[in-house]
Amino acid sequence: MLKGFFISGTDTSVGKTIVASILVNKYDAIYYKPIQCGLDANGDKDSDIVKNICKKSTIMDETYFFKKSASPNIAAKNEGKLIDINKFRKLLSQKLKKKIVIEGAGGLNVPLNNKFLMIDLVKFFGLPLILVCRTSLGTINHTLLSISLLKQKNIKLLGLVFVGNKEPETIKTILNFGKKIYGKKVKILGQVPLKTKINKSIIEKMKELVVAI
Repeated sequence: MLKGFFISGTDTSVGKTIVASILVNKYDAIYYKPIQCGLDANGDKDSDIVKNICKKSTIMDETYFFKKSASPNIAAKNEGKLIDINKFRKLLSQKLKKKIVIEGAGGLNVPLNNKFLMIDLVKFFGLPLILVCRTSLGTINHTLLSISLLKQKNIKLLGLVFVGNKEPETIKTILNFGKKIYGKKVKILGQVPLKTKINKSIIEKMKELVVAI
């Protein structure tokens, strides 16, 4: 059984890699992004970004890498390929000595193929989920929908990490309705500023802003 966290977000480009980098650095964890679709403006994969920041940590290769920045099912189809969820099974049998931080692609309802969604991959790995949320307009709807889905799928929500400017009334609203939807108190694991570029120094300064254990 794996020990660690699955990082997902309420949307794409919400700050999942920032949060993943903080946790890998903070807990000397293993980083793994099962599916990577596209590169950033600098031509880097998310694993490249984390590797440059957490130089002493173990960074696992992606199981699937697609050139197109799109939903995994579309990116795979663009290259004449199909994502097979059984290819991730090998990881479940490994006896890892450290915690693992698994970063998803996009949000929870992003399709992997014609049958499975990203949330099915969360269920597959069996790790508690950390949900990364914006603080900007629209986040209440997106976050509550994500919490509702986690409740339906009986997935453990470890807590929320907010990325962006401080919006106390927005966060208060999410926690209030999140408790009603999820059936128990939803925890805030941290709040970090949104950064267009991250490096070792920035992540080191933010490591006390997120607590997952």
